[in-house]
Amino acid sequence: MKKNMVYFILYIVLISELLMVIVERDELIAKEEEVRNKMLATIAEQYKEPLLLNVPEKTSDYSIKKDSPKIVVMNPIGLVSENEKSKVQYVVKISPKSKSRPSDFPSNGLSNTSKNDKYFVKVNPDGSAEFNGKFTSPGEYTFSAQFFVERELPDYLPEYLLNDLMKMVGENLNGKSKVVEFTVNAKNIGGLEKKEVQISW
Repeated sequence: MKKNMVYFILYIVLISELLMVIVERDELIAKEEEVRNKMLATIAEQYKEPLLLNVPEKTSDYSIKKDSPKIVVMNPIGLVSENEKSKVQYVVKISPKSKSRPSDFPSNGLSNTSKNDKYFVKVNPDGSAEFNGKFTSPGEYTFSAQFFVERELPDYLPEYLLNDLMKMVGENLNGKSKVVEFTVNAKNIGGLEKKEVQISW
């Protein structure tokens, strides 16, 4: 009888420990699920944010007598993955608001894939870009700039997490920024500077 009682107590202890292990496991799985969902939600929110184009120098002057071109820096805001930054496409066109049109500027605008001797767009590895313009005639030129990108999900996530992230983000991963305008005042600046003549007695 006593032996049976000992076995019964041991059985109760083992069952209790097993239940504790199961409860701890379930709590750990629930915690991992919570952390995973929060991580995916945070990444998804980044992809849902609007894409913006920042042009720090909205208005600038340029001397047509310079040998080097005018450079206007453009910074993309909202790109998440490195692949996006390496594949971003820029388009720069003459704005309808422009008071004049620079000579030899392409009628359909510029992109970082188009080639032109006087005007071109160079994209840097970090996704930022530089508009280069070798203006040869005076004028107030206003341009509209925009970038386009096919959104790419992070490649460091395993496939099952990428599938869940895709559901959160949505299937339409093509993105474009709002149009931003900048103005270059090309002037005939330079030449000989007049110097004051000082006469000493």
